[in-house]
Amino acid sequence: RVLWIGCPGVAVAEADRASLTEALVHYSAVPVFLEPETQKVFYTDFCRAFLWPVFHNVIKAGAYSHSAWRAYCTVNRQFADKVVEVYEPSDLIWAHDYHLLLLPSFLLRRHRTAHIGLFLHSPFPASDVFRSVAVREELLRAMLHADMVGFLLFEYTRNFLSCCKRMLGLEYEFHKGGYLGVEYEGRHVMLQVATFGISPPKLEARLAAMSHAASGRAAFHGHAHAPLAAPTDCAAELGSAIAQVCSSGRVVVGGVDYLDRLKGVAPKMLAWEALLRDYPHYRNGHVLLQVCVGARNKIHIQEAGQVEAEITRIVERISAAYPGTVHFEVRSSLSPAARLQLWAGMGMLVGTQLREAVNVWPLEYVYSRHLRGLPAGVLVLSEFSGFARVLNGGLRVNPNSQKELVEALDTALRMAPAERLARGLKDLAHIQRCTLEEFANRFVTDLKATQTKREEDFVSVGFGLSSFRMVGMGAGFKPLDVVESLDKFQRSSHRALLLDWGGTLTPADAGLYDTRDSTDGHVVPQRVLNALQTLCADPKNHVMILSGLGKEKVLAAFGSVPNLSLAVEHGFTYRVQGGQWQQLVHGVDTSWRSVAASVMQRYCTVTHGAYVLSKGSSMAWNFADSDPEFGVMQAKEVQFALQHVLSAFPVVVRTGKGYVEACLKDVNKGVMAERFVDLCQGGGARPLDFVLCIGDDSTDELMFGHLHQKLGKHARQLLTSTVGRKPSEANSYLNDHGEVLELLELLCTHGNHPPGSQPAAASSMRRMAAPVASGGMSASYQNLAALG
Repeated sequence: RVLWIGCPGVAVAEADRASLTEALVHYSAVPVFLEPETQKVFYTDFCRAFLWPVFHNVIKAGAYSHSAWRAYCTVNRQFADKVVEVYEPSDLIWAHDYHLLLLPSFLLRRHRTAHIGLFLHSPFPASDVFRSVAVREELLRAMLHADMVGFLLFEYTRNFLSCCKRMLGLEYEFHKGGYLGVEYEGRHVMLQVATFGISPPKLEARLAAMSHAASGRAAFHGHAHAPLAAPTDCAAELGSAIAQVCSSGRVVVGGVDYLDRLKGVAPKMLAWEALLRDYPHYRNGHVLLQVCVGARNKIHIQEAGQVEAEITRIVERISAAYPGTVHFEVRSSLSPAARLQLWAGMGMLVGTQLREAVNVWPLEYVYSRHLRGLPAGVLVLSEFSGFARVLNGGLRVNPNSQKELVEALDTALRMAPAERLARGLKDLAHIQRCTLEEFANRFVTDLKATQTKREEDFVSVGFGLSSFRMVGMGAGFKPLDVVESLDKFQRSSHRALLLDWGGTLTPADAGLYDTRDSTDGHVVPQRVLNALQTLCADPKNHVMILSGLGKEKVLAAFGSVPNLSLAVEHGFTYRVQGGQWQQLVHGVDTSWRSVAASVMQRYCTVTHGAYVLSKGSSMAWNFADSDPEFGVMQAKEVQFALQHVLSAFPVVVRTGKGYVEACLKDVNKGVMAERFVDLCQGGGARPLDFVLCIGDDSTDELMFGHLHQKLGKHARQLLTSTVGRKPSEANSYLNDHGEVLELLELLCTHGNHPPGSQPAAASSMRRMAAPVASGGMSASYQNLAALG
């Protein structure tokens, strides 16, 4: 089944809505009724006055209105409600254009596994333009909730990817079959570049109907040797003036455009005036016929009056200097049949749009003349028009250059019939190959091919459009079962607890690992210290804090806790309980640091915002604050330079989100976690029968991976948990650092009780950790950025 969901386009009284809805069932159409004022604010004030200029790379000061944004949200929500009413689990949902950018986000709140496609019929602006939008993040994130986003041209796709990178820090990758993909919150969003066309069978049927409706000869001739049959209603709509122009025997240079400034009609008129001035032989036997339409979708174009006045002044000046060389008319509407009659009368079609994505009229022009057996016309198309990139037989021109436009007009008018035919056949082949039906079939096929989704693999997070996410999880990823964890803890007699610091025991702090900070230490809440002190006092327990910070800061924070093991700088240096400090790797040659520092500093001078972070086991070139795209390019150069100059040292060069790091081989939290487990079980000690590992960011993922490899991912004694619901190597998650502290306090107070005893607090925590519709992530969710 195929259902069409949309607005009727006319005001419908409340009493008539039910009957109209029932009548439209026959046409597989489902109406969405909008209140007149809401529809006006939504379409005119937000879509046309604000979004449309922005998406065409035009910034209008003061165009944004919060009330108009609320109307836009309301209409998108109403569409989502209507979709949900008729939705079935196997359905595909295809949303169209910038009017419904929020629809994917609203739909995923209701149906996590819905397959949603979004196709943008307009251009997508450059990142510098899109970043000026007050609600840029809301729009961008909503679009990324679709499974597939389609654009007409790669240029628009590139702009979208640039916005994703600069505003959300997302990377993209190429896939087999010519597709691009963006990883967003554990979900894969596919990007499609596809240009649609016209429907040849429908155009053929329309021309056949026009021919049957005709009586007698054509109302006017498109060519001296090819009389056309034209229905009398088309002739009446076009009027006698246009008929006279087309039947005058002169070469007709034509244009049909909306009365919109970005359609570039004024530059076209000025170029025609310059052509007549500089090429006198075109003053006789040639005429420019320009028809402008003042309404789009039956809605009057706001700036139509100003644009018409500007064009009229130019036309009057041309007519006064060169009588009979230009004919200009404005129509409130133009039917498809009348438009086809105009194509027959024009030997040349000129489009000088300053910015445009979809305009199938040039395709109609080429194909209708072919069906009628008329000589091939010449297309002169603006290079800023979407279809100029695919109609390779046309002459492309920069409408902002009058000299270039005049030369293109002269070339087209002097073009030999053989060249006209060759160019026309090239365009005809594209039109017959890239049809509207083929485009729709390919989009639906690709949307079907997107990964099948399971309800349990996704969880919604956050409130509002800017913070709402649908996060993809691995199969079996679930909240940590606190009751089961407590039971395992009570039944065990030899335990190891490995805990991260920032984001796990305390709130995440973006500046925590920036060693440029001059602070002497970081305050840890007394509740955390009390819980650690109690756990460390139990001889059954071995507790280690693993941090990326230096020894001084870690000691200032946790040095007061007896028997607490510490690992600093990601494990480069560590001590077990109150023992001596040791190095994870002995006899390390540190001369590589001066070599790496010289390379990094050199690139810092040419990359604004980049700086060097120095630790005992590593040095990092951080470009998180530099230009996102330039920073990535420079980071590749830094990586190659470091790999070359450090090839003789026991150093590995890694890249991460916003940094390039040179670090000692086999020095990371994962290796340190394995070493700590071996130390706890060494020297004839009993094997560990309880291992709990909790962390929140990308460096902690190494701990989870190494422990899974050493003990077995599903080993009964091993519990790994990430902080925050996000894609992770861990087997489970806790919502935030508050739940981590509650778990530790629970182990302190009830850990030595008889096995099976479950305090009320444990049941309460289990309810807190259960999946919810939204929210509950707080600071720990900030670390999702570190995972990409």
